[in-house]
Formats: sequence, structure tokens, C-alpha cells
Amino acid sequence: MQPNSTSAYLIIRQGNRWSDVFRLEKGVRLVVGRASSNAIPVPDERASRKHAEIYCEDNIWRVQDLGSRNGTLVDGKRIEAPHTLIPGEQILVASCLMTFVHSLEEFIPPAALSASLPEASISNTASGLAPAITHRKSNASLLESRAIDPEDIAASIRNKSPRDSKQTSEPVAVALLPLAFEIAQQTSISGACDLALSRLMQTIGCNSGGVIRIDNASSAEPSTDGSMNFSMTILATRVTDGRAYHPASENLIATLIRDPSAILARNVASDPHLLSAGQEGASHILNTTSIIAAPIRGDQKPIGLIHLYSRSGEPDLTPDDLETTLAIAEVLSVSIKNLMRAQNLESKLRSSTERINQLEQQLGHVDWIVHSTSMKRVRDQIARVAPTSATVLIRGESGTGKELVARAIHDNSPRAAGPFIALNCAALTPTLLESELFGHEKGAFTGATERKLGKFELAHAGTLMLDELGEMSLEIQAKFLRVLEARVFERVGGNKPIQVDVRVIAATNRDLEKGVQEGTFRSDLYFRLRVIELTIPPLRERTEDILPLANFFLKQFRQRSGHGPESFSSRAQAAMLEYRWPGNIRELKNAVERAHVLAIGSVAEPEDLALSHVQVPGMPADTRCQSAVYKERTLEDLEREHIESTLKHTGGQKNRAAAILGIERSTLDRKLKRIAEESPGGGP
Repeated sequence: MQPNSTSAYLIIRQGNRWSDVFRLEKGVRLVVGRASSNAIPVPDERASRKHAEIYCEDNIWRVQDLGSRNGTLVDGKRIEAPHTLIPGEQILVASCLMTFVHSLEEFIPPAALSASLPEASISNTASGLAPAITHRKSNASLLESRAIDPEDIAASIRNKSPRDSKQTSEPVAVALLPLAFEIAQQTSISGACDLALSRLMQTIGCNSGGVIRIDNASSAEPSTDGSMNFSMTILATRVTDGRAYHPASENLIATLIRDPSAILARNVASDPHLLSAGQEGASHILNTTSIIAAPIRGDQKPIGLIHLYSRSGEPDLTPDDLETTLAIAEVLSVSIKNLMRAQNLESKLRSSTERINQLEQQLGHVDWIVHSTSMKRVRDQIARVAPTSATVLIRGESGTGKELVARAIHDNSPRAAGPFIALNCAALTPTLLESELFGHEKGAFTGATERKLGKFELAHAGTLMLDELGEMSLEIQAKFLRVLEARVFERVGGNKPIQVDVRVIAATNRDLEKGVQEGTFRSDLYFRLRVIELTIPPLRERTEDILPLANFFLKQFRQRSGHGPESFSSRAQAAMLEYRWPGNIRELKNAVERAHVLAIGSVAEPEDLALSHVQVPGMPADTRCQSAVYKERTLEDLEREHIESTLKHTGGQKNRAAAILGIERSTLDRKLKRIAEESPGGGP
């Protein structure tokens, strides 16, 4: 950059650290000296009231001494006449050292001072905000441990006039103690923000300010044009002169997200990076002279900020104001994080309570209403599988309760506190299924107006159940296999790998082996899914569970409505035991609900059940249900006939018959003995 450039800055060293970045303006003569009215005041007795001035003339920047007692030095040499400044030259006025540069990128602090830079580091011009930012601070020194005298606490809460006489850091630090207690007593985030903002503005004498929440800051990433995707919500505002509050610019918030250090910016009028005309309004831009933005920190990224600004005719915000604001922002950060945790816990508790009530109503501990040996075996398998993280494949006909089994596995696993997400793969087209599973980026396809999280992301730290897995297309099967293997995927339209911790439970009523043979289901995915396989028997193969389940459902419907039948007649019970139940438990529940609605009186009859005799593909015909002539039989008659048929099927092998019936051999012997005693012929 040429020396005659009109873009120029002073990097100012006050005391033992580089602390200020001052933008020089063409046509404005900058006076340095001991007087507080100077643009750069130097609180040093060796400095004259008006010691030196810096100005631009004919596009050349110069410095001249104003007849000071101790003189003005440039690179260690006293100047006697106006001196043309060259980038990198250092101007010394008493204890104030100023480095002249055309670009902040040209400035490299001397090695002897590098240790002090973190206290007030100079911002990088890449942020787009460097021309006006004068201070950056990461920590509030007011919050450092110190002994606090009770006398100071009493004095700190007395009425003061902050702007008349600036408070020292010690009284301000003491005043933070009662403020922290008051903020901690707030029960809402907005209340805590309003209190903190009110006390802060009263303390430093600022007239305009607000507290802003940053939404999606943790996931905000720079786009190709450098902008960041986030939104903001105003939580509290205060403007003492009755004018409107103007929020912080998006550039300023983006800078805080990139580097969560508090910012003091002075001499900001008309700065295009700190103030946006489209957002703030032209009059606001011309009137604003200084800005403070202090981050309200979250666990990783800022969750908000305190934003203050001064206008023309008002005192500029100072480094002391920045220190106070940062300290109160830190106190507010702790309060907001605690309130957010309390709200999350309350929300989770409410959600868990609703979930328990819903499960009790909808499931009603159905998984424990098991009398058949086959379902007891499934229950035992669930107890063994649930504590592990193994992938589970649940197989069974439609309506057997595969999702209930998946929920039971989740609820009894270490992931029970995490989400349980269920997705029916048969209900979506391949394109929509891919979007549902992996999510998509904004603009990934027509109609993708915003980013969407997929089921894998939503199920992080929990369980994802994929029902009707056999309906997946081969392309999605390949992507799904990769997630199973590496737990990594990309959203549709994205290229950023996303790592998830999800337990997968797959369910299907399809013949996957046949699909592998026909090439419609990947063999590698089949073997990857069959880590643990649970088979849910159809209801017709566990008749011992039919009547207990029917009675449970009837009781459940009666409790909800307050009316309806109280029981089933013997004919209705016999009809349910004889029916094949192609829809399994789902069909049984629907039939009981139908009987609850249609029954007249306190006992439901088989006509109220209105059982269907439609032939389901793949299921053997039930000739018993198609009989045109009804024959009255008791439950004992049905049991005897069923035992006799089973023994005939097994050729008289009682052990095999007992296994088919789902009872012990000794139980079968007792039943046969009773049948023999009741039969006129003396035996079955």
C-alpha cells in the first residue's frame, strides 16, 4: 500500500499493552494530549494539554508537535516540523506509543509486548469489523477472586451517579454480588435479561441497549460468501430517551460467533460493517458513535449477547464500560444456562410423564400380559438383549406388536432417557425415505426451503426403529448399510459427514431370505441386521393370550368411556379362540373396540365382535370359521377337540403335542386324565 493512501489507523499502546485501534479520517485533525477533550487523551503529567496532532493534507498523513514541553518523537527522534508518516513508524507522546499503519494487517506488535496482547488483542481484518473495533476482551477481570469487605458491599448499593464520577473497578465488582443474587432469583430468562440490562445501563449511564438471543449459533457455519446462517430474538430492550432500539447488525453477531470475545467499537459512524442501512435505518447510522457487544456464553458457542450503543451528543462508551458489561454478561450467562437447564429438565419430566401415561393407556403393560410359552420366551429375550447395543431384527406378521417389542427394548436399555424414533419405510417413496432418514440441506431439491434433520440425527443417543425394512430400495439399502457400519452419513444435498450414536432396531413381515435370493434385498445388509433376531409368533399360535388380551382391551375402553359391556359371553369367548386372527393383536383390539361400541347390555356377544372371514394371502384357509352351521360348544369342548386334533397330528406323541400346545407334558397328562374321566367311553 502506498504512503499517500487515505486509509489509516493508529495502533495505540497505553501503559504496558496494546489496547486501542483508532481509525483516522481524512479532513479531521486528531489531537493528542493530556486534556480529556482530546481525541486521544494521555493521562500523563509529561504530556502537554495539546501535545501533538495528526492530519491528512494532499492525501499525505502528517504529525506535528504543538509546542509541547517534552516534544514528540517519531521512531525515537524528536520532530521539529510537520513529519510525513510512513506505515510502521511509531509516534511517542509521553507514555502513549502509537503505531501508524495504512492496514491493520501491516501491524506486528513488538516481541516484548506480545505477552500482553491477549488482554486486549487487535482484531483481524478478515472479520470485516477491524476498522472500528478498538477493544476485544475474553475474560472479565472484575470477576477475578478478591477479598470483599462488607463495608464495600454496603457502599456499593448506595445511590450513585455513574457518569458524573466513573466508578472504579472495585465498587463495580462488589455491586455484582447483590446483582448476581437478584438475577439468580429470576424464574424466567426474559426477567433475568431485563434486570441485568436495567442495572447495567444504570451503572454505566448508557441510554440504549438490548439483550439478544442467538438461535442456531452452535450449528452456524460460514457459507460460500462468508455469511452465517443464524437467527436472533430480542429478549429485553431499554432506551431511556424514548427512541426506538436498533438491534446489533448481523456482521457484529457473526463476529461474536466466530470469536466470543467482547467488543468495544468507537468512531463507528457510517461504518458499513457494524451498521447496516437496510437493517438499522440511515438516521441511526449517522447518529451512532460507539458500540459494545458482550457475548452471553453457552457451552460451546454464544447463546446471546448484551448490546449497547451511544449516539451523537452522548459520552462514548469506554474500556471501563466494556469491562463492566462483560462482567454482567458472564453473570447473566450462568443464570440463563441454569434457567435453560431447569426448563429442559421440566420439559423432559413433563414429556416423560406424558409418555408414561400414554404408554400405560395405549400399551397398558400389554407386554406383561403373556401366558403362552412362546411369548414368555420373547419376553426373556428382550430382557437379555435390551442392555446391549446390538442391532436387532424383529420379525413377525403385521399386527403382532413389533413396535411394542422395540419400545420395550429401548425402555429397558441404557438409552431409555434418549429419543425413540419410529419410521415406516413402506409409507414413503424412495426419495422421501432418503430425506426422512438422513435429512436434507436447504435447496437440495425442489421444495427444500430449509434444512431438515433426518431421523438418524433426531435419534442421536437413542433408538431408531425402521418398520417394514424390506420395502427399502437397493440404493437406500446401500446408504443404510454404511450408517450401520460407520454411524456416519451426509444429508441429502450436503457433503459434511455427520456422526451419530444410534441403536437400530429393524422390523419386517417380509421374507428377507427370499428377497436376498431374488436380488431385491442386499445380502450384506441382511447379515448385518441379523445380529439379534426376535420372532414374534402370530396370535393364532398363542391362543392362551387371546382372552387375557381381549379382557384387558375391554377394560381399557370401558375406563375411557365410562360405559359399555363388562365381559364377553361364553359364545364370544369361544368365537375368539376359534378365530384365526390374520390381523393379530391389532385386529383383536379393533374387534374388542367394535364390541364395546355395538354391544347392548353388560355382556358382549360374538355378533358384536363382527369377526371377518376374509382370506389373507399367504395364510392357510380357516375352514372352521367358514362353517355355515353354528354348533354350540363350551370352552372345555373346544379344548378337548384341540388336544385330540393335536395328538392325532403328532401320531400320539405326547411330548411333541405338549410343545405345540405350549404347555408342560405334566399339564397335558392332567388334561388327558380329566378328559378320560369326563368322557362316556373312558378316554379320548
